[in-house]
Amino acid sequence: MVNSINTYQMEYDPYSGSGRLPQCFVREFGDLIDEHVILQDPNHNEIEVRVLKKCSEMYFEQGWTTVRDFYHMWFGGWLSFKYVSPKLLAINLMTRWGTEVVYPLHNPPFKQLLAIGGVDPKICSATIPRVSSNPFVFPMSFRRSYFKRLASYDVESGILILPWYGFGEFAFAFTFSKLVLVDHAGCRYPCSIQFSVDDEGELACKVFGYWMEFCKKHQLSRGDRIRFAVNEPTRDHVLYACVYPQIGVETTLSYPLNDGSYLPLYVSQQHFVVPC
Repeated sequence: MVNSINTYQMEYDPYSGSGRLPQCFVREFGDLIDEHVILQDPNHNEIEVRVLKKCSEMYFEQGWTTVRDFYHMWFGGWLSFKYVSPKLLAINLMTRWGTEVVYPLHNPPFKQLLAIGGVDPKICSATIPRVSSNPFVFPMSFRRSYFKRLASYDVESGILILPWYGFGEFAFAFTFSKLVLVDHAGCRYPCSIQFSVDDEGELACKVFGYWMEFCKKHQLSRGDRIRFAVNEPTRDHVLYACVYPQIGVETTLSYPLNDGSYLPLYVSQQHFVVPC
């Protein structure tokens, strides 16, 4: 009964950059929903969108057009969603002809995160990196990865240098200017990326922005080892990073509410191997 009450439906217009949420949802959950939410389909693909709250109305905006591109909703249709938590909505999509769309099957599932930052990406300050609202599981396999031993320049200048040949050419596209760096515990660090030459004249990928915050969070120094990886070469704006050696564990707890539903609580733990 609770699940039925928490399910809503809205039109998907492929020619609009935003989607207006139903008023019944706004009245019941407008004060609870986060500024950024994850839309998760039955195959666990996830698309993050920004929620715009304007007077008594709410809209999905930034990231909304990704739904059209990913599910091929070129003629429009209907999106039904179920409230799971303030940062997570479970979605189903129907075409205009009343048939359910084919949800892409990826292993691991597709994740499109927003590169979010309210300050100049070259200034290493301001907000704390966000953590995904749903249980984060670090992918077990990747399409392309690169193992790097950090140089002094990487951790002192605030600019990470990754090679173009052998990694960048398969992982990124020249049209990219933003990406999200995700660590082993699911924390997200919005960054910018530029393509230029390094000190040796080789084409390189320069990542900056919250990379400096990443270094501070993980207490990185010269010689530390990191593996960078992507799931969708030349398509995905998400760059996974695992600092060796460490393990991230996220535990899900359930807190019962008065209406019989449960509020998920997520507890993150980080384990490190300390050399003797």
